[in-house]
Amino acid sequence: MSYHVVLVGPVLLLSVVMATAQDTCQASSNIHGMPGIPGKPGLPGKDGLDGPPALQGDPGISWFGGALGGQGEKGSRGLEGMPGKVGPPGELGPSGERGKRGAKGQKGEMGDHTSTHKSVFSKARNTNSYPRRQLPIKFDKNVMDDQSFDQDFRLGKFTCRIAGLYYFIYHSTSKGNLCVNIMKQSKKVAGFCDVMHDTFQVSSGGVVLKLNVGEKVWLEPTDSNSMMGMDGADSIFSGFLLFPD
Repeated sequence: MSYHVVLVGPVLLLSVVMATAQDTCQASSNIHGMPGIPGKPGLPGKDGLDGPPALQGDPGISWFGGALGGQGEKGSRGLEGMPGKVGPPGELGPSGERGKRGAKGQKGEMGDHTSTHKSVFSKARNTNSYPRRQLPIKFDKNVMDDQSFDQDFRLGKFTCRIAGLYYFIYHSTSKGNLCVNIMKQSKKVAGFCDVMHDTFQVSSGGVVLKLNVGEKVWLEPTDSNSMMGMDGADSIFSGFLLFPD
């Protein structure tokens, strides 16, 4: 039998009981008693000291460390994108070559200038009587069928209604001497003579005159006045506007 002496009272008493029980069990029997009720968990202990640092491990294998693969196939064409913004103007390029000449255009419609500036006449003498000297020769037969032109021909005198340049001409048949003067406002501007006795002849003369509105032009014979007017032996006085003012 042994004793454990502890200075603290409750602890000493516990130790004596345990020692007495042990000796009693060994002396009397080998039968174990019922386990006791587990004691209450103790309080958590303090954190332990840090351990020594770990050694550095070996480098890992790189994920992209394999060989470069070959180029893949070309993909299909994508959808057309939206139009981009308008860029800045480019530099002026060089001049191109001259193009081919185009086809000739169609003839345009006639303007109304000529329709508002018409003046023409053509008169014939319708008698075999000789005209009186130094008086206007009368031409009383129309040669033109169209009388829509602007003309004023009275008593053998042409009266200007459209100012401008005019051309006057006469063709006459005579049997004998004939001298004709072209008169403008009682002034001789040109004279023509043919001398032939007892034989038919044809003579002519013409002049360009500048006329103002209201001025008159006519033919006037001299003493040689054998002008005729019949079928086959006509005498005609004509005139027309060249250029209006």
